[in-house]
Amino acid sequence: MNDFKQEPAFDHRWLEALAQWCKKGQEANAGLVDLYLERRLELRLHIRRNAQWIEECRTEGAAVRTRTDLRHEIVAATGTSPKTIAHLLSGPLDTRELHLQRPLPPPDLDAPRGWRNTAEALVEATSLSDATVFLFERRAAIIRPGQWQEIHTPLLIRLQTPIPSSSSLLATWNHAGLTEWAPLVSASPQHKGWQPDSGEQLPVVFTAGTSGVLMHELVGHLLEGDVISNGGSPLDAGEASIVGPPTLFVTDDPTRFDLPGAFSSDDEGVTAEAIPLLEGGIVCGALCDRFTANKLGRTPGRGRRAAWNRAPVPRMSNLVAAPGRTNPEALENDQKRGLVVTRLSGASVDPRSGRVILRVEQGWELRHGRRRRALAPFDLGGDVLGILRLIDPNLGNDPTPDWRLGWCLKAGLTLPTGSEAPTMLVRSLEVV
Repeated sequence: MNDFKQEPAFDHRWLEALAQWCKKGQEANAGLVDLYLERRLELRLHIRRNAQWIEECRTEGAAVRTRTDLRHEIVAATGTSPKTIAHLLSGPLDTRELHLQRPLPPPDLDAPRGWRNTAEALVEATSLSDATVFLFERRAAIIRPGQWQEIHTPLLIRLQTPIPSSSSLLATWNHAGLTEWAPLVSASPQHKGWQPDSGEQLPVVFTAGTSGVLMHELVGHLLEGDVISNGGSPLDAGEASIVGPPTLFVTDDPTRFDLPGAFSSDDEGVTAEAIPLLEGGIVCGALCDRFTANKLGRTPGRGRRAAWNRAPVPRMSNLVAAPGRTNPEALENDQKRGLVVTRLSGASVDPRSGRVILRVEQGWELRHGRRRRALAPFDLGGDVLGILRLIDPNLGNDPTPDWRLGWCLKAGLTLPTGSEAPTMLVRSLEVV
């Protein structure tokens, strides 16, 4: 549960004044789209064998987007003072009066009380002597002509070790699963373990939240508006296309504040709402910012910024696959020979070719329904539509968040995302 209470990040009267100022720009046909303000705090607690120290980084900035005949343009600057904002708006507007505004100073961004004790306890749970704990806080506001909205996101905590073979953890502050996940960070992959032969086709059971990563690649990225509008999505055969089993329901839900990708509204000011993507294995939605929504005739709400000086782009938030009714153990027990994946170190999808690669970090060989040899790291691959059609309709009754891969990298931009999914069986995947 993310129970850290946040104060308003900006003076609300100041935001209202800016909204009315932007409205003047709209009436003057200045092409003003929006004004974005953001403040960030990042704390790092470094714990080493004989020392501890804290690093602190505070940043803030503002950005103005304007519309031309062919595209949106963005101009950004460090700081959120009236002088900075007046400078940014000086192109489309007469901003001489803005210099005279005196908004209330914003409260400092501070970590929750006792955060260092919590961080130390997490590191202690890993049984490692060296680790770094990050705390991320982001506060923002979006101002459009005549309206404004503060953007709330969860406080995030990340646990990372300097050991290349160990995992990292990303979760919301005070999540109930932190004490369970922290000891798993130090569990290294079995590099001397067994791996199947390249080219083999085997049934694979994705458990411990790893099926959320599978859905992230197979469904989430391929239904983002920019991928669809560029004609590069194998799922873009129009809505009502059957791509998976009738039991598969996948939703992108930014209102799940227990997962890292949550927000109260997107970075274009659209109030957060869950968007169904697959219902009964049928494509029924897409993830769009305002630009791609207008282009595709879809609903906006997923315009996300990687930083205050970046334009919003279509990105998923928290991808949630609904659980089924099957005991997860039954999915393993039915396999004469196959694999169980308990951890993925990464994944990628090529929208043009429709090819997915899953990097297995930990798991087990299955023989006659029993876990045998531990797996060494290797890759699994396949075709997007082929994999979706090979998902067994018997889904596990164990919805599980994935704590391992919370940062999503796309086109060089990193954003926090979350996932929750039950155990899933893919009846055949190729060993790469």
